Amino acid sequence: MPLDQRARRAAELARRDPLRARDAAAIARDSGASLRTLARLFRDETGLGFGAWRQRARLLHALGALADGASVTAAGLGAGYAGTSAFVSAFRRETGVT
Repeated sequence: MPLDQRARRAAELARRDPLRARDAAAIARDSGASLRTLARLFRDETGLGFGAWRQRARLLHALGALADGASVTAAGLGAGYAGTSAFVSAFRRETGVT
């Protein structure tokens, strides 16, 4: 988690509502920073760009749903992916497995 107050607020917004995590501009606005500032802060403080960090937060949300017994489709849609194939593709890209 980032330490800067604006970046931490953005991280909490993205973690709390993975469907909203798709809208980076809204998260930036609600955290009190520009997208450019968030990108810099996240890269400096977490080693990931804001987009990559949001992607991982969404995948972690989906992993929790899968662990709780949700279907792949339900987990992906609940994490804000447009469909099962988009979720499976992102999951495979990050984890190396389907």
